[in-house]
Amino acid sequence: MPKQHEGSTKARLFRAGVKIFAQKGYGDATVREICKEAKTANINGVNYYFGSKELLYREILEFIFSEYGKHSLEERKQKTPEKQLRAMIGVYCRMLYEDNAFTSDATAIFVHEMARPSSFVEDMVDQYNRPEVERHMQMFRRLLGDGADDDAVRDCLVSVSGQLLYYSFAWPLFSRLFPDYDADQRHEAWAEHVFAFSMGGIAAIRKRLKAKKEV
Repeated sequence: MPKQHEGSTKARLFRAGVKIFAQKGYGDATVREICKEAKTANINGVNYYFGSKELLYREILEFIFSEYGKHSLEERKQKTPEKQLRAMIGVYCRMLYEDNAFTSDATAIFVHEMARPSSFVEDMVDQYNRPEVERHMQMFRRLLGDGADDDAVRDCLVSVSGQLLYYSFAWPLFSRLFPDYDADQRHEAWAEHVFAFSMGGIAAIRKRLKAKKEV
């Protein structure tokens, strides 16, 4: 959560906004419901602390989209692309699945945004995702070696990211098929699997690119 006193009215409204937006989406959520969830009788609280429902939603999105950058210092410190990839996977798994974060309201809001993007998404992508993606593209280019074009680099990034995000997006289905699976307890093992699986795939693509170059 943003750096503000946990018990403050603003913090309660922020948490309530996350919960209500997750349940109903931005369009159907009302300020009255958010204030009721925050246990504040003053329905002007959202306007007072955030300016409007729209600006509260934007602040929540900003929190969600900026979260990876707050945890990615570990990845940036690594010297080799292999260690960078392992750190990237570990950061994502902790962020998404530790303490059952994949079922959190913040994840639900992100899923809503992927299905029905708001007007804020473009700004969030430019500010937070684009620099991150450019850094990851450089990492995958080093992993693939000479001969890797932009399509191959991008596809590797998407393939790894898809594995990391699977439980977040498919949890309602997956949890019914495998009810005993606890992603909170298994997120470190999942990170190790994704890394090993991804390195195998990268090695195969690198070999194919090398063979293609030699023809």
